[in-house]
Amino acid sequence: MIPEESTVIRQQRSTDKGVLCTIAKYASLGWDFIDKRQIDKHMVSVMVMWGTVEITKWSMAFANFSERPGIEVAAIIAAVGVPYMGLQAAAITFYFRARAKE
Repeated sequence: MIPEESTVIRQQRSTDKGVLCTIAKYASLGWDFIDKRQIDKHMVSVMVMWGTVEITKWSMAFANFSERPGIEVAAIIAAVGVPYMGLQAAAITFYFRARAKE
C-alpha cells in the first residue's frame, strides 16, 4: 500500500518476476519503512551511547585492577577514550542536524 503523500511511482513490468525481483521489492519496501521513520538515525545514536557505556565500564575496571602508576593508567584510558569522544561528537552532531531537517 502506497501512502498518498508519496511521490514515488511504483511500476511493475512484465519482466518483474522471479525470486530476485521479489527480494529486491521487499528490500526496497523495508528500506522505505526504515527511512520514513528515521530508524537508522536513532540506531546510530543508540549504538554510540552503548559504546560509551562499554568504554566507561572498561575504563573503570582497568583503573581499578591495574598495577601501573596512576599517571600511566590515566594516559592509557585517555588514549582509548579520546578517539571515541571524537566519534561521539560526530555521531551526535549528525543526529541533531538530521533531526533539525524534519
